[in-house]
Amino acid sequence: MIEAVLWDIDGTLLDSEPYHFKSIVAVCEAHGQTVPKSEYDSLLGRSMAEVYAMLHAVQPMPLDLLGFAKACNDYYITHVADVPARAGALEKVTELAERGVIQACVSNSGRRVVDANIGAIAMPEALRFALSRDDVTHGKPHPEPYLRAAERLGISPSACIVVEDSPIGARAGKAAGMVTIAWPQHKALEFDPVDHLIAELNELDWPAFFR
Repeated sequence: MIEAVLWDIDGTLLDSEPYHFKSIVAVCEAHGQTVPKSEYDSLLGRSMAEVYAMLHAVQPMPLDLLGFAKACNDYYITHVADVPARAGALEKVTELAERGVIQACVSNSGRRVVDANIGAIAMPEALRFALSRDDVTHGKPHPEPYLRAAERLGISPSACIVVEDSPIGARAGKAAGMVTIAWPQHKALEFDPVDHLIAELNELDWPAFFR
């Protein structure tokens, strides 16, 4: 029986990925660099360190990783009030909370961004906690973030559902031995095998998971 649902945040609960991309573009352009729109999908779900390494390999960055990450995070946090929830996501969180389902968030973003996102979501009673990339040694696609969340909840990984929008996040959920739901925003994304690949959250019979 499933006991908990673990939500990714960026691109899953919040439609924030375009805003993260805007922050990267803005910081790069401020330092004379360009980021083509074609890079959007390749950066989806990656940690800031991975984003920096990928961009730096193509165009050497005048900022070091810490400076780049701070600038991008500052830009994003300044605009977080503009970031909308993904359609149907917070309604599903509310519905599950009313059923007494345990829920938490597991993100590949740093603590400052996670805290800003959780503040924007404003559902402290429904979401027990939010793990950030800063809380683990290995980020997604490594299973550690999801395993750490299950450990913190005192629940077996096999009794957890993961909801992710990116192949990287879904890979982490499957590696953790959890029921993994891929809910991508972009049809072109290619996923490794997952338990459910959906276009809408309500495609699933959610009560059946908890019987």
